[in-house]
Amino acid sequence: MANLISSANNKKDTMSSANFIDGFWFYFQDGDSDIAVHGSAWSGKETVYVNDNPVSSKRELFKLVSEHEFVHNGHEYRVRYHVKSLIRADLECSVYKDGQLLASQTKGVVKTAKQGWLHILKMFVFGMVFGASAAALIKYLTA
Repeated sequence: MANLISSANNKKDTMSSANFIDGFWFYFQDGDSDIAVHGSAWSGKETVYVNDNPVSSKRELFKLVSEHEFVHNGHEYRVRYHVKSLIRADLECSVYKDGQLLASQTKGVVKTAKQGWLHILKMFVFGMVFGASAAALIKYLTA
């Protein structure tokens, strides 16, 4: 469970930025309610917290848009995730209250498309090296 209020400053700084290890964290305020949304960059698991309590959680691996709906204090909320760019890993998170847009934020892992392509190239090379090493090891062990 996320402990958003009592987090240390360095943890808040880490959670305020998007990266492949910690995922995407979005923070919203609605009156006395703190709404935090986390999306894992590895597993696709999305979790919505209200006042540090999880109210919705699901895993979306293949969709570019996903939504979470929940009721809090008699109001209907909807959280919408929208992947804006796969190359730059841009994710937009919008919170709606009773059908009206409350707030929206966009975060990305890389700043430019060139950095995105370089990251994809690095991952491709790493995958090729790992795959070739695994194949060589299997061939060596079964010979």
